[in-house]
Order: sequence, then structure tokens, then C-alpha cells
Amino acid sequence: MVMAVITSTIGSGWLFAPYYAARMAGPASLVSWVIGGLMAYALALVFAELGALLSTSGSLAQIPLLTHGRLLGFIGGWSAWLAYVSLPAIEVMATMEYLSSSFPFLTDDRGGAQVLTTTGMGLAVLLLVLFAWINLAGVIWLARWIDGLTVWKILIPVVTSLILIVAASHWENLTPFIPARIEESGGVLRAISAGGILFSLLGFRTAIDLAGEARNPQRNVPLAIAIGLGVSLAIYILLQLAFLVAVPPELLGDGWGRLALSSHGGPLVAIVSGLGLTWLVTILLVDAAISPSGTSMVYMGAAARVNWMLSRCGLLPEIFGKTNKAAVPSVALLSSLVIGVLILRLPAGWEGVVNFLTTTLVIALSVGPVSLWSLREQWPDRPRPYRLPFSRPWCMVSFVLASWAVFWSGWETLSLAALSIVVPSFVFLVIEWVRGKAIQWRGGLWWFVYLAGLTVLTGLIGDGRPCACAMQWQLLAVAAFALTVFPIAIRSRLKHVAPEATVMLAAD
Repeated sequence: MVMAVITSTIGSGWLFAPYYAARMAGPASLVSWVIGGLMAYALALVFAELGALLSTSGSLAQIPLLTHGRLLGFIGGWSAWLAYVSLPAIEVMATMEYLSSSFPFLTDDRGGAQVLTTTGMGLAVLLLVLFAWINLAGVIWLARWIDGLTVWKILIPVVTSLILIVAASHWENLTPFIPARIEESGGVLRAISAGGILFSLLGFRTAIDLAGEARNPQRNVPLAIAIGLGVSLAIYILLQLAFLVAVPPELLGDGWGRLALSSHGGPLVAIVSGLGLTWLVTILLVDAAISPSGTSMVYMGAAARVNWMLSRCGLLPEIFGKTNKAAVPSVALLSSLVIGVLILRLPAGWEGVVNFLTTTLVIALSVGPVSLWSLREQWPDRPRPYRLPFSRPWCMVSFVLASWAVFWSGWETLSLAALSIVVPSFVFLVIEWVRGKAIQWRGGLWWFVYLAGLTVLTGLIGDGRPCACAMQWQLLAVAAFALTVFPIAIRSRLKHVAPEATVMLAAD
């Protein structure tokens, strides 16, 4: 379980996030990683209790159904699936972009973004098919691949960071470390969402998605989350420091915001090549094929399990709930493969989609604090192997932190993410109404108010918007809105947990 968390966290993020975070925040990107780590931990501890309480695969789709009914169950599950199903394709795109430094026929530069050529597309599809085949063999085979890959994925970033620090040592790049005001930093806070930091750190949730197939999940789920996230955060902070001191000072004449390392291949390859470390370039290219591959395999399986759980809950057609002899949701997995192949055809590179995926995933995770507090009221006597201390203030704080992360994604990204969730939700409502199902409006209506309010705030007072204000006022306004919605969301819970989810939980 620890290996699954680490291999989900250290994927393409380590190849790209330090570069984009440095462009937005400069040396203060180290602060961005610390803040992002605290935010990830806040959400992780909430889901540690939920994961131990509901130790079933794909539980991100089941938790909101239990507490608030079918509408919120679909919204939470769809948001998580939307992010999960895209991630394998994104990781493969990252592999192709890095390998293009040695094999330029894999990508083309179109409008500043590296997009796949026909050859690159064919190779990327073959990789996705391979990952699907490994997942179809079951969690035992997946674990064997993960264990071997994760040792490599820990070793290479650490060794690369130490070599960069020793070989370059441009410590003058770190001054001034903290700008006079955060809003002048180039994006200390924006880097958390748009710079790929939260994208890189939210891998803890795979321990929850695989909980149903783990030994002793009541103990191992929260333990795996804590250890895996802690190790990953330490590696990312070391890597960010190494990147900052390895950039040649002459490239920073116009500031960190105009740093350009966009030739064929990735930013780390450009830095290492400039230092003349050709042998390390080779290792990075090998790792570009290995690190994202491990992450892609895990998320392909996680996406299938979320899809499977939506089907088990009656929120998707029954066919997605079918499993093979290895107890793997085969139809859901193959559908994830098809969607991944379609995403490869999008005319955007890694940077162009990470912010969107982070936003949809944080929206899905923001339901966690609401559901945890609700379950404390609905299931007060149910055994809790892990019980979050100070849960009520912790849930409120983590809900505010998630709201900030969604707000920092920006107007364009948030409006697109909102549409991608709201439109399918209305389609679901129409289908449920035609089928004569109980829609359970009360449990899900607060979420539409919440997402609409965040979208309006981002469009009005966010950076570059008509009524833009100082960062501290932005944070205060979003926090006040989130704390207003939170008690409404708690009161919107079902009186008792959803009966269909309870029956299914007992069967699992």
C-alpha cells in the first residue's frame, strides 16, 4: 500500500512540476511545496478515517452516496473518475515528451506545446494497452510491477537532485527567497494548483481505492497514506531545491517567470545537458519511460474501480460492474483504456491539462470532509479503527483548504471543470427521473450552490478579473463562503445512510 501511494505520487510530476512551480513562484516555490504538502495532509487524514471505515475498492464513489444520496454519489464519483481516467494518458504523454529529446519524431511543437505525432501516438497507445493487460491480471500482478518500479522511482529523483546540487550550486538563485508580498511572488499560491504541486501530491488516494483488496485495511490504509505521502513530499522538496540552484543564472535575466526550457524533451534534460552530464541524460530518459508508466498503471486500475463502484451503486449501467476471474472490473477497465486513447488526441501538452485534472479531483475530494462529519452523526456507534482527532475543526479547515485550491486554479480552468461535471449531472438527473428513481435533491443541491459560488468568486475577484482584489481578501472571501456552505452541506445529509450502499457494503 505504501508502494502504491509513492508510485502514484512520483510520476510525471517530478519531471515537470519543479519547472512550472519555479516559473510561477521562483525560489518561493519551496514554500508552495510546503503549503501544498500541508493541504494534501489535511485531506489525507480525513480520507484515512473514511478509508478505514469503508474499506472497499473505488470508495470515492461510495462515500457521498452513503451520506447524501444518489445525486451527490454520482457527482463525487463522476468527478473522481473524470480525473482518474485522464491520468494514464497524461503520464504517457509525459513519457513521449521526454523521450522526444532523443527521438524528436515522437512529438511536434505546436503553439509552444509538445503534441504527439502519428508515431508517438501509436507508441503511446501500445503502452496504454500494456498497462491495461497488467491490470487485467489482478492486483497481485499489479503489486509485483509496482514494488519493483517504486524502488527505482525513489532512487532516481534523489540521486538526480544530489548531483544537480553538487554540480551546479548556483545558490545565488535563491535570493531574494521570499518576495515582499505574496501576490508579487509570481504565484506562490497559484503554483499549488496550476504549477502541478497538488497534482503531484494527491496520490495518497490510491490507498483508498485499493483498500478492498488489501490485507488488514483498517490499519494499513491510514498508515500507508501517512508514510507514502511523507516520503514523496520530502523527495519533491529536495528536487525543487536542486532545480532552483541548477538553473544557469544567465537564463534568469528577465526573472523566473520568463525562464524557457521548452526544446524537445523536458526541463530537467535541458538543465542536465547544459551541465554536460550526458550519462545522467540517459538515466533521465530511461526514468521518463518508467516513472510515469508506474503511475499510469495504478491510475488505470483506480479509474476502473471507481467506475465499477458507480455501477455497483446503481449510478452507471450494470455492465460496468462485471469482473473477470481475477476479480478485476474488466469492462470498466477496458472503457478506461478507450477514453485514455481518445485523450491522447487532445491538442495540448502536459501543462495544458494538469490544472484541469487537479481541479476536478480536488472538487471530488472536497466532499470528503462533509461526508466524514455526516457519518459521525449517521453511524455514531460503528467501529472506527482509525479515528481522526479534533475531527470537526479539522473537517472545516480541510474544506476551506480544498476551496482555496479550486479557486487558485483560475477562471478559465474552473469554468471548464464545472461544465464537465454539471452537464453530466443534469443528464443523470434526467435519466433517473425517466426511470422513476428517487433523485434525492436535498442531499446534492448544496453542491451546485457551492460550485456555482466558487465559480462566481473566481470570475469576479480572481487575478485578472473585473473586481480583482489583494490575495488576502481573496482568501478571506473564499473561506467565508466555504464556512457558510459547510454547515448547510452537513444538514443536507440523509437521516440514515443510503440503504442500497449499506447492503452493498455488507456484501463486500
